[in-house]
Amino acid sequence: MLCDKVAAALTEFAKCEQTHEGARIPTHCLYPSFEPVNVFVVGYGDGFKVHDGGGAVRSAWDHGRDSSSAYALLRQHASMHQLHAVGDSLVAEVEDQSWLTSAILAVANASASVAYAALDRAAAKTADNLKDKVEAILLKAAPRNSITKSFEVKGKSRKQYEFDFGVRHRDNGWILVDAISPHHASISSKYVAFSDTKEADIAIFGRMAVFQYELDQSDAALMQQVADLVPLMALQDGILRELRQ
Repeated sequence: MLCDKVAAALTEFAKCEQTHEGARIPTHCLYPSFEPVNVFVVGYGDGFKVHDGGGAVRSAWDHGRDSSSAYALLRQHASMHQLHAVGDSLVAEVEDQSWLTSAILAVANASASVAYAALDRAAAKTADNLKDKVEAILLKAAPRNSITKSFEVKGKSRKQYEFDFGVRHRDNGWILVDAISPHHASISSKYVAFSDTKEADIAIFGRMAVFQYELDQSDAALMQQVADLVPLMALQDGILRELRQ
């Protein structure tokens, strides 16, 4: 029976191991690293305290957030999930066993959401820093009045896309330039934008996806289908080459 197979697979998440932090339970929630969120249960009186053992904050640090940002996210998501932020942990307190499952799920979901929020913020900060560097290089290679920030292009689907920069070509067309970071949201959104504007109603002479940090091999292969992948250090030469054509 299919349900028997599913039940057997789920037994991995029904484990409970006693630790110095409490009874540790691996959950179905995952951090961005794809590690399961562990939740800890501590008994006190007739009730229970449920916490994430500081897992959310550790994951936030792993993805480039400083301690003040990590703790701010912890407090924010504790409030959203009706939990407490105590030290570096998310904590739920329940009075009896009937609420224990709900508390475990709430702490696990909140812990994962803190980690993903930290990842998104780190990616956004990285993207902003890269855009500033790209702009500085473009200003060395082309006249300021030929560079448009937040350049909008309508795609084949009639959806409007915003590229980080449009550089005017000498033949009155444009070179599209986007800064990309090694993050799923950046790769996905940039791929769609470049792909849907292949048949734009303006003349496009070049498409450049500029990266500073190495991309996953599969992400790089995907982007190369719709744009030229250009390392930041090669951008100036690349723009000059495109402008001469």
